Amino acid sequence: MTSPFLLRKSALGAAALAFALTCGAASPATAQSTQVTLDIAGRDFTGTIPITTGPRPVFDGTLCDAGSNSSTPITALIDASDKFEFNVQSNYDEGLKDFIVTAIDVDEADSTHQWNIYVNGTLITNGGCHTAVASGDNVKFALEPIA
Repeated sequence: MTSPFLLRKSALGAAALAFALTCGAASPATAQSTQVTLDIAGRDFTGTIPITTGPRPVFDGTLCDAGSNSSTPITALIDASDKFEFNVQSNYDEGLKDFIVTAIDVDEADSTHQWNIYVNGTLITNGGCHTAVASGDNVKFALEPIA
């Protein structure tokens, strides 16, 4: 099932985006939760949604908390995928000791494109589980050409 906030670029317009943003905004906050804006920019799907996230186990059960019981870009992505039922795939990178996103919904990394993660417009360098995010931050996953 495709997420209601990920939009097929060629098929859905502004009305669908407004509906998706309204649906995403209803997420209740908890004491350790962080409210961020998650942007996904892929080849076939794109979207923006406010999402409530917090430290949690991801993928293989590894705790993703930036080492400080904080929300991270990866927890925001996984919380959005759980809420809106879209697929996220990753590989564990031993060198980084972190997860590398390989696919979001139908958009897959390949030999010429990779998923990059930005927080407030800055490309992260520590990995998606090693970067803390705070309420109000903008987290972006972008499928971009490998430099």
